[in-house]
Amino acid sequence: MLVNLTKPQISIVLTVYNRKRTIYRALESILNQSFTDYEIIIVDDGSSDNLHNKLLRFIKYDYRIKFVAHTNRKTPLSLNTGMKLSDGKYITFLDSDDEYEKNHLSERIMYFNKHRNVDLIHSNAVIIGREKDMFVPDARNTNKLIHLKDCVLGATLFGKKDVFFKLNGFRNVYSYDSDFVKRAEKSFRVTKIESSSYIYYRNSKDSILTNLKMAVNEKL
Repeated sequence: MLVNLTKPQISIVLTVYNRKRTIYRALESILNQSFTDYEIIIVDDGSSDNLHNKLLRFIKYDYRIKFVAHTNRKTPLSLNTGMKLSDGKYITFLDSDDEYEKNHLSERIMYFNKHRNVDLIHSNAVIIGREKDMFVPDARNTNKLIHLKDCVLGATLFGKKDVFFKLNGFRNVYSYDSDFVKRAEKSFRVTKIESSSYIYYRNSKDSILTNLKMAVNEKL
């Protein structure tokens, strides 16, 4: 197995919980990136579907992949675990049931090379699913629904490592991503960019947002 002695430009944190059917798609989309100076940090959030054995062929032979498993702690704290293991200049994310277009990382590196005073970016995404599933509980009032296009999509966050560490990562709250952006905006330069290189699959029946939406609908 080859060993990388230099630090990567990008650390990609990928959390997973019982998603062995979709994580390969996510991983392949990273491995097919046009920009290759990255590391992948996979955080298994207490899966019970034998995921570790399924991932061995990726983990054993690619020095860019780190793997850690812990008990189920939910997404925000699992993302924080991955960030603590990161060596990259920049940190970004990928949900285990989503994928990147081939130019996703290169687009963001080029953006930061041109806008050196920007600290953190997030973007829109191509969202796959039924229109009625595009509405989720609003972080400002979870009894109301908001369209995903008007939300901060956490996995599209891409920023300088210092931003995440100085803010102590994500808080374990609903809409942890929008909460993080609000906190970041107080001390850093944050920008939303137009990009369609992140593919967000909204049709996962067991997603946190789907379950929350069902709870809201029961109240209405």
